[in-house]
Amino acid sequence: MQAVFEQDSLMTSSSDHYSQVKRIFRRALGCWHRNRSLPFTRGSETYRTCTDCGARRRFNLNEWTMVGAYYRPEEPLTDDERKQFV
Repeated sequence: MQAVFEQDSLMTSSSDHYSQVKRIFRRALGCWHRNRSLPFTRGSETYRTCTDCGARRRFNLNEWTMVGAYYRPEEPLTDDERKQFV
């Protein structure tokens, strides 16, 4: 039984290590924004959000295309706002 617990703790630590390495590479190389949300309209702004890093890109509903460069929102989402998108 002890061997099972030791193996489980090794798997957890290697998974944590992988997450840390992934985070370091993402910071160094930047996010490629491959995973994006569906378009959101909030007020007069329509955008898509990268689900990996949270960056936004404006979205044109008439042409159904993304416009401009990615940007970070000035104010981060509150917990209540984040729950609306989940």
